[in-house]
Amino acid sequence: MTLRQSALILSMSLLGGISTTIWAEKPVSMTLKDRDTQKQIDAQRSSGFADNEIDTLHATISEHLTKMKKLQDLGVDKTASQYLGHTPDTLKDLFLKDAEGKLYLEIKLPQGQSYIDWPKVYLYDGLAFVYPKADFTELDRIILMFKRVNADGTVYVKEMRRLVNPSPKNQSTEKDEKGEFKIDPNSDIQLEYYQALTSDTIWPNVPVQKVQPNITMVLNDAKDPLPYDKQKHIMLTYKKMLRKISKHTERKLRNMELDQKQLITKIIDYN
Repeated sequence: MTLRQSALILSMSLLGGISTTIWAEKPVSMTLKDRDTQKQIDAQRSSGFADNEIDTLHATISEHLTKMKKLQDLGVDKTASQYLGHTPDTLKDLFLKDAEGKLYLEIKLPQGQSYIDWPKVYLYDGLAFVYPKADFTELDRIILMFKRVNADGTVYVKEMRRLVNPSPKNQSTEKDEKGEFKIDPNSDIQLEYYQALTSDTIWPNVPVQKVQPNITMVLNDAKDPLPYDKQKHIMLTYKKMLRKISKHTERKLRNMELDQKQLITKIIDYN
């Protein structure tokens, strides 16, 4: 083999190796299905995570709170606790006041043991704080607060997660350019995470915390959106908790209405 032939073979071999390397590093193109899925995700994010049921639940809860406040102003809860039982009950405040003097309703959420990080076992507890507007026409804010602490093991970890909806909207009477009723996009929902490695840390069961969260996120930040599957999970969890809140307020309202009827019966019963 001549020197010229050897050089030619070596050149072809090097070029072939470079060509193979370049081809291997070329990004894989998205399939048609993947592109359609990404378009749907982008469209969802651009329009927000609107949900008609969520707006309906907001409106339902707001209506319950309005009726409860009217019955409270009539003195139904106070009078019922004093006269309906054989012995007077201690009346608990229906609406509490936060550190800023704003009224809110406190609702217990599920509590128990969590095995989601098995073999670690956590004790968890949940609370909801529902704020009506000053005139009780709509909701002003909703805070979902979940605490958990490891129940066994050698490492102590206490956590608190909070979901804050700063603007829970009712069903709107306004229409968009397509002639459809506008639905709240829910993009401004905030997520907060608190962590402590000692038992000395105490987060009180109140909506306004004195300490700042370790991590904060926004559900649908245009510049830095959360992963889409997590966004969907957050909204499904929020809707699930709203259903529980709606059932709780409905039950509380029904009990107050029954107390009112019993009081009327007690007054007019002459037998």
